[in-house]
Amino acid sequence: MASVTPSPTILVPHLPPKTLVGIDLITFTSTPNFHGIRDLPTGWHFLYTGATESLSLRSGGWFYVGDISAAGSTNDGALIPAPRGSLGPDVIVWKWDTDTETLAPLRASDDADKQEAMRHKANLAAVWQSGGLFRFRSRVPPSSEGRTQSRDVDDDENEEEGRQDWEGLTNRLSPRLLKRIIGSPEIDVDGRPRWMVTSASTAQKDNESIPGIPEPGQDSSRLADVIGEQESEFSFLHIDLKRTWREGAIGRERTEAAQDRSWALGDLIQQVSNADQEKSEVDEQLGEAQILGELQFTFLMVLTLMNFSCLQQWKRLLGLILTCQRAIKEREQFISNVLRLLLIQLRRCDDIEGGFFDLDGEEGGEFLRKLLMKFRTSLYEVIEDAGTLVKEDFKELETWVTTEYDWELNHGAFVRRGMLQLEDGEQVEMDMPDDEDDEMGEYAPVVVDLGEGNAL
Repeated sequence: MASVTPSPTILVPHLPPKTLVGIDLITFTSTPNFHGIRDLPTGWHFLYTGATESLSLRSGGWFYVGDISAAGSTNDGALIPAPRGSLGPDVIVWKWDTDTETLAPLRASDDADKQEAMRHKANLAAVWQSGGLFRFRSRVPPSSEGRTQSRDVDDDENEEEGRQDWEGLTNRLSPRLLKRIIGSPEIDVDGRPRWMVTSASTAQKDNESIPGIPEPGQDSSRLADVIGEQESEFSFLHIDLKRTWREGAIGRERTEAAQDRSWALGDLIQQVSNADQEKSEVDEQLGEAQILGELQFTFLMVLTLMNFSCLQQWKRLLGLILTCQRAIKEREQFISNVLRLLLIQLRRCDDIEGGFFDLDGEEGGEFLRKLLMKFRTSLYEVIEDAGTLVKEDFKELETWVTTEYDWELNHGAFVRRGMLQLEDGEQVEMDMPDDEDDEMGEYAPVVVDLGEGNAL
């Protein structure tokens, strides 16, 4: 049989038919002849499975195609491309665990796993020629009518757009970030790390106590016995939106820090920067990259695994960043990066069945609309001489949500008082009450100077 020089390939032998399979931003149902995916591009990928397309338990793993030492971030967060000439082809083998009905890596510590990996790699040419390897696609090709040449052009453009979106959604991820959030990775037979997560993985603060089931991290052996596998506990950045001022702050300082959360954001960035390096001089760009990376990770785990804890952390991060005022000028590049990332994320929200915001219950996207309204007020009415970079990026984001969601972010566009004509022709004057969440009108915060004699 003729030899085949493999492109980067995932092998998933013994996967049951009709299993939900997801790779990055696309999902499909496996067929009896499905054995893997070929032609994976260099970079981060997330492979996951589920019993059904509905809200079933899903599990998956992060892995990197190429030289993972290049999967760091420069100061602006872009991935550094690595030469692949000396690395050899990537053939990444997964095994189907019939007990837990999940995919798992073949581990380097297991001799039987090593032999199984060698056997599957040796049989790669036969699998390839039998058509058992699907070609990697970043997006599902759109259905179109007309000439074949026209369809091919549309398909290529759609594929390129999908790859650009995925890069924009993962370019801040790094081994250090995944290790901080998920923990130490599983090492496969080829020495590649894989970080495994499930839709039930949670952070301690988001964990709901269920009678009979121990909390993650407290009795892991009994937890594995109860639910069939051991869940990982996320270690997210600590964000307390009810306390956004420094310890010991009182009076005016405390009130201003509650209105403008820039101090809390700066403190969080410094904490992460200090934890990420041993130098005495703090590089805050490292901390900013970690926050952006966590925004990417949490969003993608909601989009793919429908993970509740990641949804809560994604909302907490946006609740902190979009309520900052001074940071709009002091951290212009960081705020601009957040707005660009948020726009890419919103464009892919419909990739999830039923819509991304439907996972949040009755509130839906209302929390984000209110945050963007507050941010717009800070950008145009509170901060003087805000940078053009942030204004341009926010304008693009505002235009998109107005078109797609019909959100009006300009608070002044709402009519608060006017004449209303009733069915009988009578006209009455109507007032719209202020929304306490808008922090305007009677709900606007006020700084009161008590004077030296009234200090507590």
